[in-house]
Amino acid sequence: MYSFIVFVHVIGALLLGSFLAFPVAFKSLLSRSGNELKISVKTLVGFTRFGHYALILLIITGGWMVMGYATYPSLLWVVLSLILLMLIGALIGMIQNNLKRVILAEDPDNALQRNKAKLNTLGWFTFVLIFTVVFVMTNRGLFA
Repeated sequence: MYSFIVFVHVIGALLLGSFLAFPVAFKSLLSRSGNELKISVKTLVGFTRFGHYALILLIITGGWMVMGYATYPSLLWVVLSLILLMLIGALIGMIQNNLKRVILAEDPDNALQRNKAKLNTLGWFTFVLIFTVVFVMTNRGLFA
């Protein structure tokens, strides 16, 4: 059973890790317009939805592995891990909300230009937090 949980946890990590490509994918949006822009933004909204699913999967499988199969980690590690994962979820939600505003706008090109700086900042901040989570999760002994 442990092998299956680790497998599912790694799949969740890959799904969340694929969100590292968001800043690059967002830059490609700036060169699109009209219907092509709406289709691309809808794709990125679906992408953010998978980010949320990945976070839920990671929290469930990670908690299962810690509680069922490992020695109990330090309270600092648990709190830090959960806070970082919740921050990533919040940032992905903010990105998703701004992308939905672009889709629903009468002029998506102008809406994207208005939200460009905010989306770029949120994307890069999420990028950094994902790397931080990977560091925290792989170095659990540093927080003992």
